[in-house]
Amino acid sequence: MISGIHSDPRLREKTATQKAKFVWPAIALALVFLCLTILASPHFVERVVSLDRRHGDMRPVVRAFQAFLGTLSLATLVRRKWINSQFGRVFPSTRQFLVAAGMVLLSSGLGVTAIEGLARVLNLPFRAKWIPSENPLARFDSELGWSYIPNQTATQELGSDHRKVEMYFDDLGCRVRRPGDQADRSAPTALFVGDSYTFGHGVTYEESFVGRLAMRPDFPFEVVNLGAQAYGTDQSLLLLKRQFKKFNTKLVVYTFTSMQIGRNEVYDRRIQYPDGRFLGTKPLFRVKADGSVYLAREALEFKDYSYSRVWAALQILKLRWGPKPTVRLTRGLIQEMKNFAESNGARFVVVDWYDDPSFPWGLNVDVIRLGANAPVGWSDWIIPGDGHPDSRGHLYAAEYIGGRLQDVLTKARTTSTPAYERTATEASSK
Repeated sequence: MISGIHSDPRLREKTATQKAKFVWPAIALALVFLCLTILASPHFVERVVSLDRRHGDMRPVVRAFQAFLGTLSLATLVRRKWINSQFGRVFPSTRQFLVAAGMVLLSSGLGVTAIEGLARVLNLPFRAKWIPSENPLARFDSELGWSYIPNQTATQELGSDHRKVEMYFDDLGCRVRRPGDQADRSAPTALFVGDSYTFGHGVTYEESFVGRLAMRPDFPFEVVNLGAQAYGTDQSLLLLKRQFKKFNTKLVVYTFTSMQIGRNEVYDRRIQYPDGRFLGTKPLFRVKADGSVYLAREALEFKDYSYSRVWAALQILKLRWGPKPTVRLTRGLIQEMKNFAESNGARFVVVDWYDDPSFPWGLNVDVIRLGANAPVGWSDWIIPGDGHPDSRGHLYAAEYIGGRLQDVLTKARTTSTPAYERTATEASSK
């Protein structure tokens, strides 16, 4: 009789199914803890959250948590019979477990949808409370994100001392000394590209380092200021390509500041500044496997930009608490800028304003290290309540950059590159 029961295939299948039902929960849970143990290593965690940005070195804490998860994985295997029995009491059948799991997933989805809807109603996570300094001077630009309005005259009140600064722009939207001024487009020209430091934020044109170089009688080039407030390296690259051939360009000077690394990584500037009222998104580049860059997303006005509020909030958290942006994208953008300038017969020079010791990250470029040789008090030569360099900082920059550019051009005259020889000859005849 007993042997007959065990020989019945249906009974054997039922018995095997019951045994399997009470075996897999503990094994599955142990595997989950094991995977979490691996993912909790500092090597993987640093790709999501910074371990040294705000609270010192958090790696020992992460390793301790990793050890805790590993211990849980072993304890689950040791206590697998008890875990399986408890699982069987809560979920007597596989069908009940699947229904419960489905309900959890459905509830989670409905919860995220409800949060998304509420964020849209409350206009979160962005609240437009302040206007960036470039907005009154600029308009939305589908290629650059924003660009200065041509042929305009404007006055800005900047800094805690509320200094009023007059600004003038030519027909290309470049900052000039006086209304109606225009560069001689046939003369050998130096294009200065960069952000607000190149533009001369908070100082007059005559006080800015670009303006001072333009007024130096010994500077051998016509000067064009392509600087724009809050630009990243990506926007400077696109503006350079737009304007380069409108001039007899022989020299390109790009001013690098460390803030541009973060700007290059974002598409929506509100991720960096959730309270800012911006004109639209900006272009976004990505890096290929070989280190070269390509345009991944074009700029959009916000009325045409659709996005998830929940995802935007997660991006803000990642920016604030996640790992610092790498220099790989910025490095590729500067390399592309150099390639473009030199392939069109111009010399390319980078000004490192704040003296980043690791810059230019292995790039073969001429670098003028402005901050490395700065005089005592350099860091205090800023506009009160603003942080940008004041007229003293720009005066030093003009004197130092002017001298170093002469060295670069002298070095170029000793090379056999035809473009450099043409640059020296045309510059000396100006």
